[in-house]
Amino acid sequence: MSTTTIYFATNRKPNKSKPTKFGKGFAKTSLGDVRFGKANVTNGSLDKSSIMVLPDNSEKGSKVLFDDLRESMKVDKTDSLIFIHGFNVSFKEALESAAEMGECYSRVSENNYRPNIFVFSWPSDGKMTSYSNDRSDAEATGYAFARGIMKLSAFLKSTTPKAACNQKVHLIAHSMGNYVLRYALQQAGKIAGGESLSRIFDNIILTAADEDSDAFEFDYKLARLPELAQRITVYFNSGDLALTISDYTKGNPDRLGHDGPNKPNEIPAKVVLVDASDVVSGISEHSYHQDNDKVARDIVSVLQGESSEKIKYREYIPHANKFRL
Repeated sequence: MSTTTIYFATNRKPNKSKPTKFGKGFAKTSLGDVRFGKANVTNGSLDKSSIMVLPDNSEKGSKVLFDDLRESMKVDKTDSLIFIHGFNVSFKEALESAAEMGECYSRVSENNYRPNIFVFSWPSDGKMTSYSNDRSDAEATGYAFARGIMKLSAFLKSTTPKAACNQKVHLIAHSMGNYVLRYALQQAGKIAGGESLSRIFDNIILTAADEDSDAFEFDYKLARLPELAQRITVYFNSGDLALTISDYTKGNPDRLGHDGPNKPNEIPAKVVLVDASDVVSGISEHSYHQDNDKVARDIVSVLQGESSEKIKYREYIPHANKFRL
């Protein structure tokens, strides 16, 4: 039996009769309301009886969870990986998918890399037919996720040298989760009052990003994202059918997760481009960050701190300023 503890934060609306159940729609208190908790996923299925939701205040909520997570990182000497899911994902599916991702990274690393998994679950409707509604909700979620990362930043700054775990915190945004990240970045900038944002993450990974291909060219998109991390890695796949549909049927501009950025030679030095098109096919074409072992191994190498130029099975393409798997 395999059991994974998943930490979570969510701005979904809790069920009145069962506060450990979260559905679609936002918490009614405010758009910035975020609840924290943890749950177990056993053999791929969420154990609903294990869901623990912490009280709705910082001292008994986020701080308690961050303390718990830091202790785990310190004792087990493990990193923590924050995951923002994409379109068409329920709360239950978000936790189960995150556990599957953690199991995948453990397996491809021969159990040498098994980070704590922390999911931010925004109120996707969990329906294929709700793309437009999910996109609106992803945009509106920016404030809640911004508050979450600002809480994390404040917690990290308050940590004493004795309490420090000396491990790394990473972020992965998948698909429409990148759209959440864009608007969180804008809200974080407003909260910071124009000051530079604190570097919270060692690595930020954007995978199958349902985001505009010019995102790194504008401050109102992702241009300021390098302030938050030591390194950003963008994975894209020209065979990603989901993003092709997003491009042509939803009226979106070219997608970052389909062919990479418009101007690859003008991206910030911290941003690394990885073209996974040659190794991804079939059912893993959009969720290759956990469904394709070759991509998963590359991601684990990034998370473990390997130099971009030294990661195995990459070929650098100078004119496109990208690595190709």
